[in-house]
Amino acid sequence: EPIFIKDLKKKYHISSAIHVPINWDSPLLIRDINNTYCKHPTKTYKKFLELIDKYLDIPNFVDSFISDKEAFYYPKYIIDRHNSGVKFIKCVTIIWRRIWPKTRTEQNRLMQNGPELSDKLASFVPENILVRLVNTASLPMSEQISIMRKTDYLVGIHGAGLTLGIFMPVSSIYHEILNKETWSVLLFLSMMSGHNCYFDIVKGIDNRTNGFEYVSFDEIDFVEKVKKHMKENNFFQ
Repeated sequence: EPIFIKDLKKKYHISSAIHVPINWDSPLLIRDINNTYCKHPTKTYKKFLELIDKYLDIPNFVDSFISDKEAFYYPKYIIDRHNSGVKFIKCVTIIWRRIWPKTRTEQNRLMQNGPELSDKLASFVPENILVRLVNTASLPMSEQISIMRKTDYLVGIHGAGLTLGIFMPVSSIYHEILNKETWSVLLFLSMMSGHNCYFDIVKGIDNRTNGFEYVSFDEIDFVEKVKKHMKENNFFQ
């Protein structure tokens, strides 16, 4: 049974997932599939975001620099800037997938060195750009949506978790990183939502720990690719 956006706050505690069914002939999807970027998202998509903001009270959501290490990691650079009163004008959220169900241990989609990657990125970007590492799987869905509504650049390892970016503001950036050749899951979403979409092979080392397959990405390669796309989208000069 469908759950309507207007009923989310009033009737339901969303703790797992929201499915947004869209027909193939929906105005959201009538796009030229050869265009990587959609500069003018449909009115339907914009209305969808307006309703999300209204019924989940997103404008009043505040990033509180939560110290729960299971869900959030903030680089020391970011904490120091926050404490000194820096006003962040852009936000980079790195999706931090930490565990898989035991039936999916061979996926090679767990980011082992997430804190190191976020530390390195924070050290290279201007001080008014917030960088945070988030394990969205440990958060209620309403908070996941709130985080995405305050995200301008979403980056993470290949996987469906990145589709949370559908809740980002219009013209934000999807960035899917891979450690070997595969396919992107984000191009189609970016075409209907007006987000810029990138997917890059980033140098990495696979290793197995406690029965799970992890990837440690090269920090410099990761930072260089993120900075490149930031510059292309005027995050900084």
